[in-house]
Amino acid sequence: MSELASKIRQCRGHKGLTQEQLARNIGVSLNTVQRWESGKTAPSPLAMEKLQSLLEDVLEGDQLRLFLE
Repeated sequence: MSELASKIRQCRGHKGLTQEQLARNIGVSLNTVQRWESGKTAPSPLAMEKLQSLLEDVLEGDQLRLFLE
């Protein structure tokens, strides 16, 4: 599993969200979140922005955004 996949899963868990709840909150499918967390695909830049906004209170600094650079 990639570091980004692990970070998404960890942050989602800290927020107490299921994969389905995360998907609904950022406007993607459950399958999309499952692919991100398994490391099969990475979020698009727009999805990364939405993840950043939703998870910002559990992130240390700008960790998700760093994976885009």
